[in-house]
Amino acid sequence: MQSIFMRARASLEAKGAFAHGAVPEAIANSWHRCLEYGLDPRSKPIDAAVSYQALREAKQEHEKLIAIVRPELELLSNQIAGTNYLTAFADSQGMILDAIMDNEFRDSECAQSVRPGSIWSEEVRGTNALGMALHTGETSMVTGKEHFYSKHGGVACISVPIFDSTGKIVGLLDASSEVAARQYHTQALVSLAATNIENRLFVDEHRGNNIVQFHPREEYLTTQSVGMISMDEDGRINGVNRYAGEILSGIDLSSIRTFSDLFQGGFGTHMGSMNRGKIIRLNDWLNSAYFARIRINHPKTGSKHSVALAVPPVYAMPELLSAPVFRDEQIFNSLRLAKRSARIGSPLLIIGDEGSGRTTFAQAIHEEIKKTQPLIFVDCQTANLLGEAEHLMADILAGSDTKEFSVETGGTLVLENLALVRGGAADKLAQVTNRLLQLNTQSNWVVIATGNADLMSNNEWSPHVKMAFSKLAQMKIHLPPLSDRTDFSLVASSILAKISPMHQLSNSAVSDLKKINRPQHLNDLANHIRILAVQCPIGIIREADVERYLVLANESNPVCPRCIGNSASSAKCREINRVFQQCNSNVSIAARKLGVSRNTVYSHIAEQSNNV
Repeated sequence: MQSIFMRARASLEAKGAFAHGAVPEAIANSWHRCLEYGLDPRSKPIDAAVSYQALREAKQEHEKLIAIVRPELELLSNQIAGTNYLTAFADSQGMILDAIMDNEFRDSECAQSVRPGSIWSEEVRGTNALGMALHTGETSMVTGKEHFYSKHGGVACISVPIFDSTGKIVGLLDASSEVAARQYHTQALVSLAATNIENRLFVDEHRGNNIVQFHPREEYLTTQSVGMISMDEDGRINGVNRYAGEILSGIDLSSIRTFSDLFQGGFGTHMGSMNRGKIIRLNDWLNSAYFARIRINHPKTGSKHSVALAVPPVYAMPELLSAPVFRDEQIFNSLRLAKRSARIGSPLLIIGDEGSGRTTFAQAIHEEIKKTQPLIFVDCQTANLLGEAEHLMADILAGSDTKEFSVETGGTLVLENLALVRGGAADKLAQVTNRLLQLNTQSNWVVIATGNADLMSNNEWSPHVKMAFSKLAQMKIHLPPLSDRTDFSLVASSILAKISPMHQLSNSAVSDLKKINRPQHLNDLANHIRILAVQCPIGIIREADVERYLVLANESNPVCPRCIGNSASSAKCREINRVFQQCNSNVSIAARKLGVSRNTVYSHIAEQSNNV
């Protein structure tokens, strides 16, 4: 089944229009801008680039900035180095000034476009991370089919803008790869590199001024996340770095002109202490406290003058979510609502297919709300048969205090497959539900039910059981099937990282994985990825691997198109494919077993692969 996003993508290419809500908002806005520019997603994008002379002049113009950027670019490349990567620096017009890539990426089609002198603004290249970051002033990530031009669908990229102390974009850092999972790991590294560049640029711009470093925590004064304010000798502010704007959130910095406008106490007194090498305590006019020190700075030649302060807005730098993966917009919003509901003691019903992640979702709620308290799972499908579950229920009903849990203290109870409970177990669970909800005057317990349908679909329950369980359906959370999730690539990569960290998935492999029908959703995906990890050599798992080891392996002795219609050829082809599958898709072993050449085996298999 085609996902909502892919239907929107198909509509974009076929009609030049799409459902805005089916696409992440930032991508949808970019697609709309591209359509307004008159771009066609099916056409070949313009290879916009300047002449060698123009590139040389641009590099000379930004010589000082490039000198600051280049070491960070090299460090960033070393940090993400592996296979198939590119890191690049572009100016404020979106023109690539410098780039570092490995040999594998250099041989790719994308490398021919992302080169020094090439221009990556949205107007000419469509939706891409660098162009989006340039337009929005925010960190941007674009993967696969999110690119406006279908030709760019095989690469994932992330771009972070670099600001000077007046809030003006002076350049952008970009990291690109054909490996789908890499961008989520790389995002934090690219953001850190951009911060390092901004801080070095800030210090270089304000040599000869007083630079005060401050942070709510003293140990952070030596890190890159420190706030910095530059002032002249009279205390007039002439520069603020981005972290200062984030630390001082709640204060309108656009109206701040002097040190005393921002902090309580006299400028001279505080500067005197800091100039003696002391770390002091500062309080702003909202009574927030900070540790502060003066940054030792070398003087800069030339005159000093104060400039109007224009602080950039606080840009959200989202942290990487740890596993499990909840980056799909629907699931992320559902998790937010579920946590809010659990905090006030309201029960939840998680509805989703088998293998859609209901248990993992419930665990995530517990980890957020009741992490230090017990997490109790009862599988209602087996509670009809197992006495252990009823013993536990009896303990809860009696209000007992055991080593495992304290009823009064609270915890999380997850009733899995609740709609399947029958007989006496249903009565017991109904009593347990009522008992725990009675204790929830102080939100002691989080009660979560899971299933693949609404609870009230069970017609075998008695009226009092139905009434008790109806309380669990006050807040319903629907989990989409795996094929509809917009974070499929990250889910697949996260599973692969746990199974085999030495493997990575290419974008094309992820696309093929997503097309496979999986009745058990996440469970089946994990099994498929496990097969790929066993069969494929360490490195990048590609589209051909998915076709060979998953798609073809699941076909029953297929016949390639050229052999169809000829009984003798069909029989031979079917036998080659049968032996090939028995040999775990190993061409060499199959050839030796059949007594034919590897080319003979591969020709029949290749015919199949090209027509999957």
